[in-house]
Amino acid sequence: MKKFKLCFMVLLGFLLAGCISQTTVDTSSDCGDAPLVGLYKLRALDPVVISLLGIPQEKQMDAVIDEHGNITLPYIDEPVRAVGLTTSALEREIQRIYTEGEIYRNITVNIQTHAKIYYMEGEVRRAQEYMLNRRITLLEAIAAAGGYTEYANKAKVTITRNGQVATYNAKELDKSPELDVPVEAGDRIKVFRSFF
Repeated sequence: MKKFKLCFMVLLGFLLAGCISQTTVDTSSDCGDAPLVGLYKLRALDPVVISLLGIPQEKQMDAVIDEHGNITLPYIDEPVRAVGLTTSALEREIQRIYTEGEIYRNITVNIQTHAKIYYMEGEVRRAQEYMLNRRITLLEAIAAAGGYTEYANKAKVTITRNGQVATYNAKELDKSPELDVPVEAGDRIKVFRSFF
């Protein structure tokens, strides 16, 4: 009977600890302590909105970077290379092509990428969706979410991407940062709970 009571008390302790962890999660969206990483660089199939301003007929175009990394623009014969550039670098390049080609003398180019997000779930302090507007890795995404809760299993972190689930050991990634993996738009990152 004493063993039963002891087992019951231990089980009850785990259940209460689980309830406490749910109520102490910080849900604030302030990411001021998140480390800054490199600016987001455009990739193939990224959708962009391109605005050409200061010309006789201002234009706004929705475009998608093709599989070769290029976009096609009006009055320009050759496609423009976009992959690997930031939006501001691509703006400058398009402006240069139009002015040097004497198509327009005074043109302003604005480019916006459509909102991209990833999701943090499980044993992180701020489990919610986050904007992906620059390159970020798995460990940086966990840090941006406030880090681990006290119940996190750092050896079991998953990324679900396009229906495929990959499991990572964040302890090993901490030891070997060169193995850290990049986060992509739409990723669902889950930090599992430890049994102990």
